[in-house]
Amino acid sequence: MSTQTPRPVVVGYDDSPAGELALEWAVREADRLDRPLKVVVARGMLWSTSPGFGPAVPWPEDLDQQLVARAKEHVASLSPRCEVTTESIVGTPAAVLVTESDDAELVVVGRRHHSKLGELVEGSTSAQVVAHASCPVVVADRQAPSGADAPVVVAVDGSAANEPALAFAFERAASVAAPVVAVHSWTLDVPDTFDTAWLSAEHIVELESHEQKVLDDALAPWVAKFPELEVRKVLRRNLPVESVLEKADNAQMIVVGSRGHGGFVGLLLGSVSQGLLHRDRPCPLAVVHAERSES
Repeated sequence: MSTQTPRPVVVGYDDSPAGELALEWAVREADRLDRPLKVVVARGMLWSTSPGFGPAVPWPEDLDQQLVARAKEHVASLSPRCEVTTESIVGTPAAVLVTESDDAELVVVGRRHHSKLGELVEGSTSAQVVAHASCPVVVADRQAPSGADAPVVVAVDGSAANEPALAFAFERAASVAAPVVAVHSWTLDVPDTFDTAWLSAEHIVELESHEQKVLDDALAPWVAKFPELEVRKVLRRNLPVESVLEKADNAQMIVVGSRGHGGFVGLLLGSVSQGLLHRDRPCPLAVVHAERSES
């Protein structure tokens, strides 16, 4: 009988303050999940020095090995029991981590804080990994409280695609005995000033009642599966990003689903996950895709 190798927690490391924060968070998460940790150093792309001279590696190999060694030492200082492997891979950080996500339990990435315009024009590793990874991604760019009173905040939209995010949020909350704050928002497709022109107060109450049922129905199976958890239901008439942030002040994590609209669609048109990624959040952000392949 063969045993399946556990999927690792994968983290990108680059010796920056953002990389250090992501590594520390990944070590704690690997310990919590009892999973191996894989630390990946992306060396950059091959490029040609001049015609006829062939490709060259912009990141010198000796510096690369020093970085790998520092990552090992740092992990050992944080958790002597953590089973860790390190690998140096030629490629851009985003491309390397997206490829690694195929066999990972979780990918952890840091985030350097640039202007919104700078991230849009130059691209952001965290935004690209969030958009294209095939497993859950945690953007660990914030320290966050981890006590039993620090909730896991999850965005609820009532769709089937949202189920993996709910599973992730409830399972994490159960493992650390934390409450769940489930946030569902709804809006009208017209400006507020137009409401009274075509909607009665009774109609708005009816719509709100419908959205409350969407929230209740989405949570019902998870409340039944985890009866020991405290679950706080929050219904807001507001944009999803604003509604989630309103309830995340003392959260240990925000969890949101993603339907996998990546590339320019996700970056230019926007999504809840991308919106939360680029806002000033008080805690790490977990983005859980609607589908992932199992091996």
